[in-house]
Amino acid sequence: MTTSRRNWLALTRNRVGIVLLAGAMAIAGLALAAKPGTGGGGGGGGKTRTPAISVSPASFAFGDVTVGSTSPALSVTISNTGRADLVFTSFGMSNSAFTYAENCPSALVPAATCTISVTFTPAAIGTTTGTLTIVSNAANTPTATIALSGTGKSQPTATVRRVEGSGDSIMRGYNASCTTNDFWGILVCASGGDQDENSFLDGSSATVVSLVDRYKQIDPLLSGGKAASASGSEMVDAAKNNFATQAQAIVAAATQPVRVFVELGGNDICNRATTADLYDDLTWEGAVRAGLDRLVDGLPDGSTVLMVSVPRVQDLRAVGITKQSTASGVNCENFWANFDVCRIATAGGTDLPTRLVAIESRQSAYNAKLVALAAEYNTVATTSGVEVVTDYDPNVNASVGNYRFQPGDINGGDCFHPSLQGQNKLSEIIWNKNPYK
Repeated sequence: MTTSRRNWLALTRNRVGIVLLAGAMAIAGLALAAKPGTGGGGGGGGKTRTPAISVSPASFAFGDVTVGSTSPALSVTISNTGRADLVFTSFGMSNSAFTYAENCPSALVPAATCTISVTFTPAAIGTTTGTLTIVSNAANTPTATIALSGTGKSQPTATVRRVEGSGDSIMRGYNASCTTNDFWGILVCASGGDQDENSFLDGSSATVVSLVDRYKQIDPLLSGGKAASASGSEMVDAAKNNFATQAQAIVAAATQPVRVFVELGGNDICNRATTADLYDDLTWEGAVRAGLDRLVDGLPDGSTVLMVSVPRVQDLRAVGITKQSTASGVNCENFWANFDVCRIATAGGTDLPTRLVAIESRQSAYNAKLVALAAEYNTVATTSGVEVVTDYDPNVNASVGNYRFQPGDINGGDCFHPSLQGQNKLSEIIWNKNPYK
C-alpha cells in the first residue's frame, strides 16, 4: 500500500472517531437535560414551582344562635397543595357579627395546613350573612372566600308565673267603687281608702278584669301581687315609698316575679305645692334609674319591666267639673277643696291656665324620659337579661300617658282616682301595650 493510501485511511478513521465522539457527547447532554430537578431552574417534570391554596369547608351555616350569645367556634382548614411556600397577605371579615382567630404562619410550606376558628354573635333577630376572605400568593386562588351565615333568635324568656306591681293609690284601687260624695257618700268614700280587689293589676273582683286575670287565661297557675306599692307613693321622694324602695322590696321577695309593672308619677305632680316645685328632668331621671337599676340587677334573666306612663293629671279638673254637672250626689269641687285632692291641678283661680300648662309640660317631659330610658336599658338587655319597656305612645288614647279620661273613668267620691270603669280601662290599655302576654 502506498504512503498516500495509508495517509488517506488514517485521516478517514480520525474523522469517523470525531463524529462518533461528538454524537456520544450530544446524546449524553440530552440525557442530562432529561433528568428531573436539573438545569434551567424548572420545576418537577419541567413545571414551575408555585403555591396553591385549598380551604375546607367552603361555607359555614351556624344555625340558630340566641341574640347576644356567641356560638361554638367552627374551624376552616387551609392547605398548601402547591410546591412552593404559600404566603398570606391578609385575612378579613365582612360582617362584625362573625369573628375569627387564626394560627397560620406568614408562609405555609407545601403540604402543610393551618386553621381559622370562626364564631357568630348575632346582634339582632333574623338571618345574618358574611364572608371570610383570605388573600395570598396562591396561583390557583389568590383571594379565597368562605361564605358564612347564621340566624339570631330571641332571648329565652322566663315562664310567666309571677307578676308584681310597683305603684301608688291608683294601683291600690283607691275609692274605685265610690259613686257619690254627698253627706253620706263622703262618710263612706273618704274613709274607703284602698280597694285592692278593684286594682287594674291584680284585682279579684268580678267587676275589674285585671292584668293578672288576663295572664291567668294563658297560665292558670300564675300569681300576682303589689305588696311593694302604697297609696301616696312617688317616683322620686324616698320618704314616700319611692320607686327605688319598692324595687328593692320586689327583688328581695321570696318569690321573684318575671313581669313588673311600674305605675308611678301622679303623686310626683300632685304632691307639689306650686308648679315651681315640680321635679326637673335630672331629678326625675335619677329616680327612674335608681329603681330600674335595682330591678335589672335583681330580677331573673328573661324578665320584663313595663313602665306605665304618667297619666294626664292636668285633665282631671275639667273631667270632674263635667262629672258633677251630669251625676247626682257628686260635687267634685267641694270634695277637692275639703280633702286637699291634688290642689295643684284641681284648684280654681286666675292662675289655673298657667298651672295646667306647666303641669302638662312636666308630664310630657316625664314620659319622654321613660321612653329614652327604656331604649337605653334595652341596649344592654342581651347582657343584663332584663328588658325595659314603656306603654307610652304619642297617639291620643293609645297609652296611659295620652289617655283622655272621661267622666265615667273617675269615681264619684274623690272625682280623681279611677272608677271601676277607669280601672278596667287602665288594664286594657296596659295589656295592649304589654309585649309579653
